[in-house]
Amino acid sequence: MLILAVSAVRYHALLTSETAQADARYRSEARQLNLYLANTVLPLSVRSDGASVQQVLRTALPLNRNLAAIVWHGNGSRIDVLAETPPGAAPREQVPAWFSRLVGMTPIHNRLQVSLPGGSDGVLELQYTPDLPLLSVWQAVRLQALLSAVNITLVFVLLGLLLASHRRLLARLAQAIERLRGGDFTVRMAAGGTQEAQHLSRAFNGMVGDVGDMLSSLQASRQQLGQQLTETVHMQQVLQKMSWQNYHDVLTGLPNRAALAARFEQELFLARERQRLMAVCLFDLDHFQAINDRYGAEAGDDLLKQVAGRLHAFSGKAHYAARLGGDEFVLLLCGQASVEDIEVQLLQLMRELSLPYQCDQQAVHLTASAGIAVYAGKDLNAESLLRHADHAVYQAKLTGRNQYHFFDSHLDEEVRTHHNQRTEVRHALINGEMRLHYQPKVNMRTGAVVGMEALLRWQHGQRGLLAPAHFLPLVEQTDLIIDIGEWVLRQALWQMQRWSAAGRQWVVSVNIAARHFQQPDFVLRLKTILGEFPGVRASMLEIEILESSALHDVEHVRRIIRACQALGITFALDDFGTGYSSMSYLKRLPANIIKIDQSFVHNMLNDRDDLHLVRAVIGLARSFHLTVIAEGVESIAHGERLIELGCDLAQGYVIARPMPADAVMGWADNFVAPPQWRAARYTEDQI
Repeated sequence: MLILAVSAVRYHALLTSETAQADARYRSEARQLNLYLANTVLPLSVRSDGASVQQVLRTALPLNRNLAAIVWHGNGSRIDVLAETPPGAAPREQVPAWFSRLVGMTPIHNRLQVSLPGGSDGVLELQYTPDLPLLSVWQAVRLQALLSAVNITLVFVLLGLLLASHRRLLARLAQAIERLRGGDFTVRMAAGGTQEAQHLSRAFNGMVGDVGDMLSSLQASRQQLGQQLTETVHMQQVLQKMSWQNYHDVLTGLPNRAALAARFEQELFLARERQRLMAVCLFDLDHFQAINDRYGAEAGDDLLKQVAGRLHAFSGKAHYAARLGGDEFVLLLCGQASVEDIEVQLLQLMRELSLPYQCDQQAVHLTASAGIAVYAGKDLNAESLLRHADHAVYQAKLTGRNQYHFFDSHLDEEVRTHHNQRTEVRHALINGEMRLHYQPKVNMRTGAVVGMEALLRWQHGQRGLLAPAHFLPLVEQTDLIIDIGEWVLRQALWQMQRWSAAGRQWVVSVNIAARHFQQPDFVLRLKTILGEFPGVRASMLEIEILESSALHDVEHVRRIIRACQALGITFALDDFGTGYSSMSYLKRLPANIIKIDQSFVHNMLNDRDDLHLVRAVIGLARSFHLTVIAEGVESIAHGERLIELGCDLAQGYVIARPMPADAVMGWADNFVAPPQWRAARYTEDQI
């Protein structure tokens, strides 16, 4: 009786404790979700499309596994969202009805009034079921019951041993215990045993029989419980995996867009309630596509995992990191006191992201550009903040990459305008509105056509033919300039192939932007493009780059030039003299040709300083055994003076304006150099 009393007290305490804890968690989690949804639905309810509200409500289901249904009444419509898998116990794991009544946990039905703009009200209904909390209590109590049954069995066996006082009985009891272990539960007394011992034997046999039945029942229950637990664990693992994949990026393990949407709204609510700042940091990896192309998709995926690992480690428990897709990541810096605190943390993270990565057993340098939008309690939603951060990323990339930029609302309209203009340029490239015109290059003394320069034009539908100055500055700091550059190369090579077939072996020069030229895979991509046009020798292609293109990394540019020259391609430094030209600079860049900038040529007849500059550039070219060509020659007098200074090659309006490819052959057949040029001679006379 004492054992039963103690057991009853223990079970009552256990049941009370487990029930109180489970019920407290059950109701607390319901209250938290109610508060969150009531503050989330309100800003969304003013929209006309119910799909947005429904999507937000659906993302709330995984936040509480006890949530069975959500119903929203507002703006004259009703939206029902039900859990796809009804919450509750796992399959084949049932809580007895008597136990549910004993515990007394009941479903929760909340009905919340939400005030809407315009004076109307909305109603948010949430229904929770206690199946999972009940299951946890039931499993805890049942496990304790099984342990108690084993303990009681051992107590009875020990009592039987203590009651046996006769030596023979002790021996028989020992044999009985051995048989008990082997499945025989009978104690047999030898003949002549005392009446007292026989009574004890019969009593013990009855007790042992009961214990044996209890052990058999316990063993069967244990096996059934083990099987059910195994099935339950397996089902829970499957459900957890499915739920995890719905709200996580499979590649990196970070939360995905769906998870970010739910967490975003929750953090916005907390920022408002606690009157703290929250920073939305959008990261875009710099030149990731080039690295992906060079090392392969598998190596690119590994790099994304490494970036995700650094973001996850940095975010810890205080912040929240997610992957939007591709090479874009988001970090929510929560509970910030000031913009200065945000900037300090961001600088630390940028340094960590710029540390070398491991790729194919070698160190790879990868950086990221970041755009930050700060939420300070204003009437902004998650979508607006992400858009602001995206605009800020663009500004960061314009400043040179591996930079961060805070969103400025005053520049928002300007950024959107530029974005629309860039989109228009991209569509022009895709829709075939780009054109190449060609400006001839000639030897003024002999009258020979020595080549052409390919010049880009945009045949705009409303504005007519546009020069590059009207649209290239919009895209020269974006990857779109690379797409345009490759289109120009292919178009020029295709035209060169046609001219070669017609017997015109003209060298064609193509302008390459600094961003395009400095791509890690530039030479590899150029070889691929050349291979598409077998009728064109590489020596017929000339690449023009601005001298300022090399200022960032002269040695890197030098290596690219050398690699291209190994293929047979020649290089020209365009607009020479307008940048930071010096003797050492010119020596380190192995160019073949120097182009004298047209701004000096234009005024050389009237401005002695410009004339001195032109003569100096020609002298440098001669000293380094380089070819020199003047651009912007607009009169016969300009040509005469250039020849006298030692420059025979030129291009400009007095020779020919840029023209469509179809007009070039006719012009070349009829071109005759002015007689003044044929008569002019190089002279050493000083100016």
